[in-house]
Amino acid sequence: MGIRDAERGSFRRGGSSVAARQVWRLDLAYEGTAYRGWAAQPGHSTVQGLLEEALATVLRQRVRLSVAGRTDAGVHAWAQVASFACAPVEVAPERLRLSLNALLPPDVAVLRAAPAPTDFVARQATSRSYRYELWATAVKPVRQRAFVWAVRGAVDSAALRTVAALLPGRRDFAALTPSARMYRSCIREVTAAAWRDAGPTPDGEGRRWLFEITADGFLHNMVRVAVGSMVDVAQGRMSPEAFAAALACGERRRMGQTAPAHGLALVAVSYEARRPGDGPGAGPAVTPPGSG
Repeated sequence: MGIRDAERGSFRRGGSSVAARQVWRLDLAYEGTAYRGWAAQPGHSTVQGLLEEALATVLRQRVRLSVAGRTDAGVHAWAQVASFACAPVEVAPERLRLSLNALLPPDVAVLRAAPAPTDFVARQATSRSYRYELWATAVKPVRQRAFVWAVRGAVDSAALRTVAALLPGRRDFAALTPSARMYRSCIREVTAAAWRDAGPTPDGEGRRWLFEITADGFLHNMVRVAVGSMVDVAQGRMSPEAFAAALACGERRRMGQTAPAHGLALVAVSYEARRPGDGPGAGPAVTPPGSG
């Protein structure tokens, strides 16, 4: 099923008005290990590039995808949302999903395809949630190496929680991105940010922590700089007071390390009604690298 079905007429252009269009929503999951992030880039394998090629094959027309979270290279997504507008086609949503999955590699999946209102645009999500998995262990996590950041040495869980509590609120987060000059505003609203103890590692020799953060929008590397800096505090390389001062001053150079991409995943996207005046700060002055 897939290309041959399309050639037999399962996917037909519909309607008679040139101006008519359809909008579709795609719910996606992907492992980011093999890709240079979400956004299409000439000469590089990206999730957007793969999906747009598959859509062109199935629908027999070129479309441009909008996305809720522009994940960076190596970052995963278990609950991504994309959308596209196209000339009307006659296709059952489940057939579209199956046909796209037949063309996509095993590490990218369309979980759901559905028609959407004509004004639906995936990037206009009201919130996104990311999760970062940290292990403190002396044993290499071979089977989980693509999804967790393993650090050596003790990690102070109380310190992690203390500095995570500084993140919620609406403020300028320029200190958490190396690309602040690419944005008209770095103001974002973080509605939740917390670490939780996830128990021992599978071998029982180490400890696992999960960091979960929700905001109306994210800057390039925002979550990874926050996580890396919080780990610096938890391992004694930075004080909680220095973390707070660096966050307030808006200078990236005063924050800590950037956590590796592979421990991060987009885990939820929301489209709750937006009130006037709500939403993230002004968008980028130019298109920035992926968020997270």
